[in-house]
Amino acid sequence: MSAIIEEFLKRYPADGYLRYHAPRYSMVLQLAGEHRGRAKRALDIGPTRFTEMLAAVLQIRVDSLGFEADGETERGRHYHFDLNDSQHRERWRRDLEPYDLVVFSEVIEHLHTSPSLVLEFLHTIVSHGGRLVLQTPNAVALHKRVMMLLGRNPFEKIREDLHNPGHFREYTRAEIVDYARAAGFRVEKFLYGNYFDYRYASHSPTSFQLKRAYGIVNTFYSLTPSPMKAGMTFVLVKD
Repeated sequence: MSAIIEEFLKRYPADGYLRYHAPRYSMVLQLAGEHRGRAKRALDIGPTRFTEMLAAVLQIRVDSLGFEADGETERGRHYHFDLNDSQHRERWRRDLEPYDLVVFSEVIEHLHTSPSLVLEFLHTIVSHGGRLVLQTPNAVALHKRVMMLLGRNPFEKIREDLHNPGHFREYTRAEIVDYARAAGFRVEKFLYGNYFDYRYASHSPTSFQLKRAYGIVNTFYSLTPSPMKAGMTFVLVKD
C-alpha cells in the first residue's frame, strides 16, 4: 500500500470508507503515477479524499466533477454536473478544457443513464492522447454467481436517495469494452482486481466495524480466477 494512503489512514483513523477502499485507491494511484510529469491537467469524478491523494501523487491541482455547485477547492476547481444528464446533449458542459487524466472510479454503476451516453460525454473532456481510468464492480464476480445459484438476487434494491442511489446496473468486461470503443476510446490496459478490504465491509465515512474474520474473504478473492474477482479497472485512451 502506498505511503500516501498510509498517511491518510493515520490522518483519518475513523474513516471506514477509506479503509474499505484503500487497496483500490492504491491501484489507481499506481496507474496515475505512471503519468506523473505528463499529465498537466487531471479530473476526479465524484470527489472524495482520493482527490487529494491524486493531487499529491501527480503534484498538480486536480479538478473534480459532481453534484456540488461550481467553486474553488483546496485541491482545484469543482464543476457541477450530474452525469445522468449525459442523456441530454444540450445540458453537456462545454466549458471544460480537456484533461490529460480523468479518474472515473466506482461511479458508472450508480448511474441510470446508458454508459454509451456517459462515455460519449467524457470523451469530449479527455485530451487527445489522454487517459480515462474507469473502475467498476464485476457483475459476474464469484460471490454473485453463488448467490444466484442459491436463488438470491446479488444486486441491491434501488435506493430512494437520488444522491446515493446504490447500484442501478453492474457490468461485465465485454460490456464496458463495447461501450468504450463505441464512444471513441481505445482500451490500453485492463485488470481484474481484488481491491476491497472486506474486513471493513461495515463502514461509513466516519466509522467502521472491524471484522477480522472477513480477512478470509480477502484471501479467498486473492486466489479466485481473474474473471471472477470483484473489481475491474480499465485504462482508456482517446487517440
